[in-house]
Amino acid sequence: MRILSEADIEALITFPAALDCADLAYRLHARGSAAPPVRGDLRHADPKAGCLVLAGAHGADTLAVKSNVHAYPDGPESPRLWGSLLTLWDWRRAEPRALLSARLFNEHRTAAGFAAGADRLAAADAGILALFGAGKSAPLTLRYLKAVRPSIREIRLAGRTPGRVQALAAQAALWPELADTRIVCAASPEAAVTGADLIATVTTSDRPVFPGAAAKPGACIILGGANRPEAREADDALMQRADLYLDARQGAIDKAGDIRLALESGALVPARIRAEIGAVPARGLPLSEGSDLRVFKSMGLAIQDVILAAHLVDRAEAEGRGLAVDLAGGGLLPC
Repeated sequence: MRILSEADIEALITFPAALDCADLAYRLHARGSAAPPVRGDLRHADPKAGCLVLAGAHGADTLAVKSNVHAYPDGPESPRLWGSLLTLWDWRRAEPRALLSARLFNEHRTAAGFAAGADRLAAADAGILALFGAGKSAPLTLRYLKAVRPSIREIRLAGRTPGRVQALAAQAALWPELADTRIVCAASPEAAVTGADLIATVTTSDRPVFPGAAAKPGACIILGGANRPEAREADDALMQRADLYLDARQGAIDKAGDIRLALESGALVPARIRAEIGAVPARGLPLSEGSDLRVFKSMGLAIQDVILAAHLVDRAEAEGRGLAVDLAGGGLLPC
């Protein structure tokens, strides 16, 4: 078995390959070629802690099992500690191929998924991007969205904590791919979205983060947070205007508050849930009657983990990267 560290993942992963893997995962899921995932959620109240286990497979050959663990050892208001590991299996032989440290892996997988969705839905000449959220998902989300829409010339950042938003702006200003891009900290949520061609939300908020009425007709919105039944990042005013696309239909209505709450209020009608993103043509679908926005609600798919992990392990084996371990006999093996 091969062990890949965070440094190994950073050396192996590339934006183009991660985008290709995300697009392939979406297409496999949409045509029913991915096995139904298995999801387990374990919680502990005092001290507060949790463990999310997600398993997915591609055919009878490749299986991935990922564990995301978090804890608040100094109380629920203290900083969260978290870690993630992914095991990639040769399922046919019931042998583990690799163990991946998955913190950076998760951020690339998630951001690449957002961008693959935006690539199918956003205007080809999108020039203004508004991003809500300045946490761990924000930096790579910016970079991947810029990768699929190099036409972006202005990025507006917004969040609940001004210091974190300013720190993200300073960090983004150092990236070579954004050298031609104006980066601003928005004065308000409304100011961030007014005139924006592409809007992405990667927050932990449980309530709408911007006024949907302020969104520009024709804009594309990526909803990447609020993956809980009672939480939402989009208000009813936004959902009343939207054609909605999902990474997966199964479970989304029950698990995603953005969808469930909008359906309950009547802001979203079922007919406007257009398709799974992997079934959308490269140039997108025309807007339905009465809609002037395209919204992609991303919950994340286990098949995304499977496809990206398999790509990275194939590359690691080809390049001799990582630590090879003999589980049966003990000891290290030459890479």
